[in-house]
Amino acid sequence: MTNKTINLGGSDTENLFLRDFEFDLPSGEHIVVKKTSIPKVDMGDLVARHKGRYYLLGLYARPGFRILDFPCGSGYAADILKEFDVIYYGIDKDPLTIEYARRVYGRKNTSFEIADLGKPNLPDNFFDTIGCIEGIEHIEHKFQSPLIRAFKKALKPEGTLIVSSPENPTDISGPSVHNQWHKWELTKKDFLDLLREHFDNVELVTHKAVLSTGVLTACFYGVCHK
Repeated sequence: MTNKTINLGGSDTENLFLRDFEFDLPSGEHIVVKKTSIPKVDMGDLVARHKGRYYLLGLYARPGFRILDFPCGSGYAADILKEFDVIYYGIDKDPLTIEYARRVYGRKNTSFEIADLGKPNLPDNFFDTIGCIEGIEHIEHKFQSPLIRAFKKALKPEGTLIVSSPENPTDISGPSVHNQWHKWELTKKDFLDLLREHFDNVELVTHKAVLSTGVLTACFYGVCHK
């Protein structure tokens, strides 16, 4: 057993935590999560943008629908989507973030599991709607097309996939120049080409936003219909 304290949240630019929370792991670590507050970033704007994009999933949510949120981060989308009376599945690769999500947002018809976008293992024809919000840019280029293929297989017939991605501001797809965690940001053309490789019916929504790193760029939302 250990009394080690692990701190999450606060000024972290990658995971958005909306609530302070503390908990202990069976191994003895004490986890302290602080509500995200990034210096020199308009947090009201950032939180509104992060929450707002999940209402795009809400357009394709109906009572009883199975909704996959992968990656789910701290799990706050479960709180947003509960009003649609869906069955929510949240997946993320970070065990501590998933444990936070379970403790803060866990409820009936809500589950959180650990998995990596680079190695999706999803059931076939299972989900009505899938959201990959702020995820695809976090994996290497070689994993992006297989991930979209896996999402399509996991959708029921007539299901919908919603994928978001910031535009690479250099006008060339590749590793981000402003965010070390973005392994492969896409141009608009490459983003659409990636989705249309697997889906015949793809719609695009775009807007400008200041990211958590302080960079102003376009954000893409691909709505893919199976």
